[in-house]
Amino acid sequence: MNTPVLPTITEAGLNAIWRASGDGVAAQITHIALGDAAYTPNQGMTRLQAERARHPVADGKQLSSRQIHLTALADGNTEFWVREVGFYLADGTCLALWSDPARPLAYKAAGVDLLLAYDLTLSAVPADSVTVHSTGAGLNLAMAEDFATLASAMVALQHLTLKPYLQGNHP
Repeated sequence: MNTPVLPTITEAGLNAIWRASGDGVAAQITHIALGDAAYTPNQGMTRLQAERARHPVADGKQLSSRQIHLTALADGNTEFWVREVGFYLADGTCLALWSDPARPLAYKAAGVDLLLAYDLTLSAVPADSVTVHSTGAGLNLAMAEDFATLASAMVALQHLTLKPYLQGNHP
């Protein structure tokens, strides 16, 4: 399922970008936070209402001067419905947040890794004023279809190999 996430840019996030731009550098997105509160966000907010976990950005790239692709891996034993997402800068400022009062984005099960991938369009900020600082883990959804095809072929081969044993006709 592909759910569009249209985050609200916070006033605190805009101020952090202006401060960074004034120093000649771009603000860096370093973390994605997840929470379980459901509400309609506004620009005056400075944090998630009920943060449950915060994860470093694993990979990211600038798609255009105002669009950034981010990935992160939500791991650990926390278990909750993801109803809010926050994008945090290196200085700890919440740049943008998303929540929907009516529907959750995903479910984070205990002990199950949840791959997060977002394309952020930052039309309300100056071009090239925000970059991504990642761990360099290189999480990439572009190869998901290739991996699924490979996995399907491996399962089919295993089935052919085990079929005689399952039918009692093993050598």
